[in-house]
Amino acid sequence: MLFFGPDGERQPERDVRERKAKAICGGCPVRNECLDYALSRPEKYGTWGGLNEDERASERRRRMRRAASAGISAA
Repeated sequence: MLFFGPDGERQPERDVRERKAKAICGGCPVRNECLDYALSRPEKYGTWGGLNEDERASERRRRMRRAASAGISAA
């Protein structure tokens, strides 16, 4: 599957798979909604809204910092 890697996937294969998944996400009309959904769960695995697991963790931290500086709760 393109959006979720198989067990034992090696990094070179993962990089290729993620690039293909992100290319599909790039043209998706609900990309932002998909990402918001994944960030609100949090979804631990796969490509959601054009971001992989590590990128979503960074985005989640960024949103929490931004919300904290604005004095609101993060989504």
